[in-house]
Amino acid sequence: MKVTAILATCGRHTLLERSVGMYIQQDYTGESALLIYNNSNISLNLDPNLSLPPGKEIFLFNMHLDSKTGERYNNLGSIYNDVLQYVPEDTEIIYHNDDDDLFLPNHISEGVKGFKRGSKLAYKPAKSYFRHAGGVTLMANTLEPSIFVDYEHIKKYGYSETTSDQHLQWVNPLVYGGNIFVDENGPATLIYNWGDTNIPTFKTSGNAGDPKNFDNYRNFSQDHGDRVITPWNRSQLQPYYDLVNA
Repeated sequence: MKVTAILATCGRHTLLERSVGMYIQQDYTGESALLIYNNSNISLNLDPNLSLPPGKEIFLFNMHLDSKTGERYNNLGSIYNDVLQYVPEDTEIIYHNDDDDLFLPNHISEGVKGFKRGSKLAYKPAKSYFRHAGGVTLMANTLEPSIFVDYEHIKKYGYSETTSDQHLQWVNPLVYGGNIFVDENGPATLIYNWGDTNIPTFKTSGNAGDPKNFDNYRNFSQDHGDRVITPWNRSQLQPYYDLVNA
């Protein structure tokens, strides 16, 4: 099954390079793609020397204006709705590869297995990891990046033009329609990450009720690096993978 990971990013260069490295380290042997949607007005390029394993693709789009208004984006949902224009049409499954979270190397492979087991429109394991200042724990899973969802479902419902709760527009129909398979035995492969003390990371979910939430996210996301995406290698990523075994 063809899996496409949506990664919307802006001004978080260090996080982006780590996240792209984690995509490259995925052990899934089927076809997959990482769609990077850089919605900053500062453009990025992929490392010209980047070599990908068989079956993997990376697409980079630099788009900082809302296609609906012609103005700069003012909410996350509009960004995700625009991303859908660029998803490869042979995609069968979508997951959201948030740049600040951590994805273990078996994230895609286990997600596809769970999707097939459930025979529903979406799958998620019952628990995911949560990284905080005190360490890593398992938590009941209400996290959108852990969900593997049918691409046609995403296209049908899209995202609400809001920030923080933009995913509910496609999540709620799955929940209320009984179309998401929540597997009590599904391996936890996502680390929901609030533990990056060394990398400044603004969390829109940390203050969802603030009407200036999106502006705050923009103002606190000013890491543009060298404007070239150079993915982290396995040795750089290993300390993050080891968090779940500590």
